[in-house]
Amino acid sequence: MDCRNRPVLRIIGGMNYSIRECHPADAAELARLRVEFLLEVGQPSHAGFTDVLEQWFRDALATPRVRVWVAERDGRIVGTAAVNPFERIPNGHNPVGRGWYVINVYVLPEARGQGVAEALMRALQQAATDAGVPILELHASDHGRPLYERLGWTVPPDFMELRLEGFHS
Repeated sequence: MDCRNRPVLRIIGGMNYSIRECHPADAAELARLRVEFLLEVGQPSHAGFTDVLEQWFRDALATPRVRVWVAERDGRIVGTAAVNPFERIPNGHNPVGRGWYVINVYVLPEARGQGVAEALMRALQQAATDAGVPILELHASDHGRPLYERLGWTVPPDFMELRLEGFHS
């Protein structure tokens, strides 16, 4: 059995949650949750965007370019966390040159404050360890930063970003 798809039952805040990795059949629900997440952070979508996302998830989950974990309660997805695996030229901090960029850590409002995001991040971190991935990166929101710091994440002093014109609204 592929252990990546084996659900892990966790008791969080007195409630039963299962954490599992997604597959292409989850695409519609992942698209819906991604749209909710984007609306919450002030990025409204255009008509038909949910359909575009659903197709993207369906295609991407059938490849190694994205991995997504979900937290479920009573058969309903209440949280997500995803990674985009990447490769770089190996260096002293990452001699294998592999890493995961963490994206879309999102928990539905009614499930917040119950440890769901932490359980998702711990599952993701364990999957990275199991896969031999030595580096995880993310852009933290102000709301998420305390969680990541509790889990041992740090801010590198030498990281910069340039957003090129013509690619952002």
